[in-house]
Amino acid sequence: MVDDPKKPAPAGGSARRFDWFDGVFLLATGALSMMVMLPLLLTGRHLSGGDGLFTVDQLQYLAWVRDAGDHWLVGNLFDFRPDHRVFLHPGYLISGWLHRGLGVPLPEAYTAVWKPIAVIVVFFGIRQYCRRLIVGPWAQRTAMLLALFTLMGWSTLANWIGAGDSVRYSLDFISSEMWTGQLLMGYEFGAIAVFLLPLVLLLIERAREAEGAARIALASAGALLVTWLQPWQGAELIGIVLLVEGFRWWRRDTRPDLRLFWVVTAGLIPAIYYAAVAARDPSWKLAGEMNKRGAQAHWDWPLWAIALTVAPLAIPALISLHKRADGWQEIAVRFWPVAVLVVYLQPFGTFPYHSFQGLALPLAVLAVQCFGSGRPAWLPRPRWWWVVPVVLALSVPGTVHRMRMASDNVDKGYFPYYISPSEQEALRFLDAAPRGKVLADPYGGMLVPAYSGQEAYVGPRSWSPDWQERANLAAAVFLGVYPPAATQQVVRSTGARYIFVNCTGLTGTLPSLATALGPLLASEHRFGCATVYVLK
Repeated sequence: MVDDPKKPAPAGGSARRFDWFDGVFLLATGALSMMVMLPLLLTGRHLSGGDGLFTVDQLQYLAWVRDAGDHWLVGNLFDFRPDHRVFLHPGYLISGWLHRGLGVPLPEAYTAVWKPIAVIVVFFGIRQYCRRLIVGPWAQRTAMLLALFTLMGWSTLANWIGAGDSVRYSLDFISSEMWTGQLLMGYEFGAIAVFLLPLVLLLIERAREAEGAARIALASAGALLVTWLQPWQGAELIGIVLLVEGFRWWRRDTRPDLRLFWVVTAGLIPAIYYAAVAARDPSWKLAGEMNKRGAQAHWDWPLWAIALTVAPLAIPALISLHKRADGWQEIAVRFWPVAVLVVYLQPFGTFPYHSFQGLALPLAVLAVQCFGSGRPAWLPRPRWWWVVPVVLALSVPGTVHRMRMASDNVDKGYFPYYISPSEQEALRFLDAAPRGKVLADPYGGMLVPAYSGQEAYVGPRSWSPDWQERANLAAAVFLGVYPPAATQQVVRSTGARYIFVNCTGLTGTLPSLATALGPLLASEHRFGCATVYVLK
C-alpha cells in the first residue's frame, strides 16, 4: 500500500553527503568504543578479550564463540551438567567459524570483527535518524552528539552529598543502560541491534511510500536480526510499528499497511525461539531467574531515579509534543519511548533493564526538535554559547566517572582483563587434555571454557547454579579451610577431573594443594604461577 501522498516532505536533510562533521563523528564513535580497550592494549600484556566495566560478560561470550565453532549450537559450560546445546546465534557462529576454521585468535574473532561493524552501524543509525527528523545541520549535529555521548553524572553528585551506595548504584545502572558508549565496549551485538532499529524504521517508512516487495523484505530481515541479536529492541520495534499504524488508523490519516505483517512476523520468530528455549532448557531457566527484575538486591530502579536520569532529555522531549506530528517517522519517534516503557514494565522475559538501551536517540531527537521552528515563545533560541555547555554537562562528568570505575576494576584485579603467560600455558595444557570438568575459583572459572574448551565449576552468576554456594566451596578448597579428608570429600563431590589455579585473585598466592588432595591426585603440573592438578 502506498502511503498518503499528501504527507509532508521529510523534515531533515538526509540526502546531504558525507561532510567533515560526519568524519569527526565517526572517529569519535570509534574512539568511544576503544576507551577501555586502548589503554589495555598499550600495556603490551596479553588480553583476555574482556572490555568495558564488566568483563564477565565478554568472557562468557568468548565461551559461546568457542562452543559455536565446535558444535554450531551453544550450551552452558559453567554448570557441570550434561551437555545440552540449544542456543543458535548468528554472530557467535560466525566468530566461532573464524576461530576454529581459520585459526583467528579467540578475542580477535569476536572483538576485532564485530567492534568495527558496531561502530559503523551506530554511526549510520544515529546519523540517518537525526538527519531524517531534524531541520538544519547544526541542530542535527547536536542531536547526534547527545545520542552518542549522553551519560548522566548524577551518581557523582550523589557521592558529593553523601548519598548511600544503593542510590549511587541505581543512578549508575540506569544511566549506563542508556549510554551508547557501554554498548560499544564489549556488547557489540547489542550495539548493532539497538542502532539497526532506527534504520529499519526508516526503511519501513520508505516501504510505505512505494509499491514493491524489496523494501518490505529488507525491513523484515532487519526486524528478524534485531530481535535475534537483542530481543528487547526487537519487541520495541514491533511495538513502535503497531502503535504508529494503530494511531494513524485511529486518527484516520491512512489505513494500516498490511504488508507490515511480514515485518512484525519476522521480528516475532526469534522472540518465540527465545521463549521456547527459556521455558524448556534448565540453563536458560536459571539465567532467566538470575536476571529477572530485582533478582539481585542492588538491582533497584526507583521511579525517582529513572525520572531523574531521563529528565534532562525527557523534559524538552515532552515539550516538543505540543507540535502535531503527521508523517510516519514523526509519529514513530514519539512512540519509541512509549515502547521502551512498555517493554521495561511487562512481566515476561529477563533483564528488563536492557529495554533502556538506545533510548537516548529518540529523546535527543525530540529534545532538539523542541527548540526548532514553532517552539513555545518562552523557550530561548539555540545559541552555541549555551548549547555547547549543556552538551558537555550531559556527557563529560558521567564519562569521566565511568572511566575511573573501569580503571579501578583493572588496577584492583576484580576481573580477568589479562591472561599471564603462565595462565596461557596452563590453559593450553587443559585444552590438550581429555575432556573433563575443571574446579576453579570464579576468577579462573571465567577463563576456562573459552581458553580450554573444558567446563568450569563456577563462572558468571547467570549461568552457574547455586553460584554463591559454589564460589564459597571453591574458596574453601583453595584456602585450605578444610582438613585433607574433608577437602578430598568436597572435591570428589564436585565431579571435577582437573583443578586450575590461576595467578591472580584468590588463588594467586596459595600454597600447593597436593598434600590436601592426597590420594585423589594423579599428577601436578606447574606453569610458573599457574598450576593444573589432574585428579584420579
